[in-house]
Order: sequence, then C-alpha cells, then structure tokens
Amino acid sequence: MVDVPHLDEVTGVLARLTQMLRPRARNTIERLGCYEGVGLEQLFPAPERLPRVTRRQRWRLAGVTSEDLSFHSLHDPLEPEFHRHYHARPRRIQTVYARRIAPHSGRTRRRLLYIHGYMQPETLIEEFALLTTMANALDMEVVQLQPPYHGRRKPRGSRFDGELYWTADLVRSIESLRQTLLDARTLLSWMETESAQPVGIAGLSLGGALAAVLTCIEPRFDFSAPFIAHMDLGALVADAPVLGAMRTDLRRFGWDPDDFAAFTRRIGWDGLRPLVPAERIHLFAMDDDRFFRPELVEEMWKLWDEPEIRWYPGSHMGFLPMLPDAIARLRAFVDGLD
Repeated sequence: MVDVPHLDEVTGVLARLTQMLRPRARNTIERLGCYEGVGLEQLFPAPERLPRVTRRQRWRLAGVTSEDLSFHSLHDPLEPEFHRHYHARPRRIQTVYARRIAPHSGRTRRRLLYIHGYMQPETLIEEFALLTTMANALDMEVVQLQPPYHGRRKPRGSRFDGELYWTADLVRSIESLRQTLLDARTLLSWMETESAQPVGIAGLSLGGALAAVLTCIEPRFDFSAPFIAHMDLGALVADAPVLGAMRTDLRRFGWDPDDFAAFTRRIGWDGLRPLVPAERIHLFAMDDDRFFRPELVEEMWKLWDEPEIRWYPGSHMGFLPMLPDAIARLRAFVDGLD
C-alpha cells in the first residue's frame, strides 16, 4: 500500500519552496527583554481613544452591502529600536483596513468581528465565496480585520501577504501580534459606537489563535468562536508545517522552539484565561491537525471550562469542506444564547 502524503505536510513543503527566497530575518532575540515583567495590560493594552474611521462603499447587490473601513492604528511599539523604526516615517501597517459585509435583513442581530488566517490574501473570490456567504448564512454583519503585513498593509517589497508577520525576527513578530490585538479592540470600540448590536469574535487558523487570545483579554465580546486553532504560540512555532523557515532561522540564531515557548511563559502568556463565559464560547477543531495539535486544543478546552466544541475528521487544510457545517452550527449556537 502506498502511503498518501498528509495534506498539512504537503502544504508545509510548498510553503518552504516559496520561502527559499524569503527576506533575511534579523536576529532580535537579545532585544526581547523589554516584553518581560511589564504586565499583560501594558503588553496588550486596550485602546485609549477612538480614531476617526473612514467608510467607503464597495458594492451593493443581492441584499448585501460591502464597505471598506479604515483608520489609523493606535499601536505604539514597546521595543525601543522598533519603536524608532515604526515612527520614522508613515508605513502601510499604520493604517488599519477592514471589510464590512452587511445583509439587508432588517433584523436586529449580533455582529461578528472576523480575523482571517496567516498569509491569506484578500481577494474578490474570498469576499463573495466566504465573507458574503458567511454573512448570509449567519444573517449577521461580518467585519473582517486585515492584520499588519497583509493586503493593503503589505510593504511594497513583500512578495506574499503576511510573509513579514510571523518570522524569526521575534521583535517584529511580537509587535505584529500586539498591533493586531489592539487594532481588533479598536475596531470593536468603533462597532460599539456605531450600533447597539452586540459583537462576537471569530477567526480561522492563526486568526482563530488571535480570536482565542482576544477572548482572554477583551471582556466586551458577546461570544467567541475560534476555528481550528489553540493559543499555544510555542507549540505553533514548533509544529506548524508552514513555519519551517522560521524554525531554521531561529536555530541559526541559537534558539529552538522550546526557547520561544519559555519566552512566552515568561511574559505571562500561559496565565491567560477567557474573560468571555464558557457558555458563550464555541470551539471548532480537526482531529488530525498538524498545525494545531488536537491534544493541545483539548487541553485548552479543559482550561476554558469545557465550552461547546465540534470535532471534525481530517487535517488542518481539510477544514474548508467542513466550513459550511461549522457556520451553520455557529448560527444555531448564537441563536440559542438568549
């Protein structure tokens, strides 16, 4: 019998081919001390004000409106050298973009703040096939946040969306994480001023991990639905097939994934627990996931007081065919909250 290659591992091989010509990562490990001992409220701060949000209608058809939202990121890097670099001149990552898909159902329903996956390009196919379908299936407004280094926030020199978001340049990676969380909380603040309808959080893959973190630092979310993810960053760096280049670069710098995991523990990451009640959380997971190991998803589920969880058979990259069922289950779950 011929062994069939695992889809997640094939994805990792393809990712390594694209990463062969990757930009050379800077060794910033010795500068990580600034993140230790500062407290989670300073490490992942809440927005102190609400910037002006610009709205631009993209299209309106078939009972749905698509809008672009943009605002200036409130992010202020914590690491001194990166702080100087970030503020030295205007940069694309300083402007936050979000895409808002709103059905015209006329009902008063919850809304969803959604974060997509790592290195996922934002295309018209995604806008219609995923976001619009999701908004209609949930009968809910969906606002998709564009993380730093993706889409219109991608530096002109980047070949791929997100190739600079999560690399062995750990200062830039940690600042990318900090900025994404602050941008999401800022967007939530705007959504709250714009309507009284409650807002939930969801994300897919790395977006699911970010949604899980937001569940632990932001109590204002009405519900939470991380898709195929856990929030153990050390394990993600160690396991994810697409992060092979990052592991290679870290070893070149004298670190391995265990060293990175130890760093996350030192900054208090392992102490994060949900601020959203367990009865308002729904997890979705794959039982043969090589990106986010199932046993770690189960461990998170137990630490989170065993919220509702749906397991699907197959790999991380095999989740796409399960997405319609997951969205239907999420709608039923949200409809049952009141």
